[in-house]
Amino acid sequence: MEIVSYPAIFTPKDNEIQVDFPDLPEAFTQGKTMDEAMDFAKLGLAITLNDKLGHFEDAPTVSSLEALKQHHPDQIIKMVTVDLEQY
Repeated sequence: MEIVSYPAIFTPKDNEIQVDFPDLPEAFTQGKTMDEAMDFAKLGLAITLNDKLGHFEDAPTVSSLEALKQHHPDQIIKMVTVDLEQY
């Protein structure tokens, strides 16, 4: 198992929830519900990190959840956790 966790910002907009990873801007996604957005966030995180690691790039440093919440007090910020070996 290769478990990783990164914080993501979930933003309700136009009848969907947009998901952005501050540490991995290329791993953005969206969903119609919070559950769907989280599922797609896990998939996007896994694909992006596996691609980076497959090209011998280092995984980015994980931002502090608390620091992000202080910088974005009105946003929904959650940790997204995946097992990279499942993707």
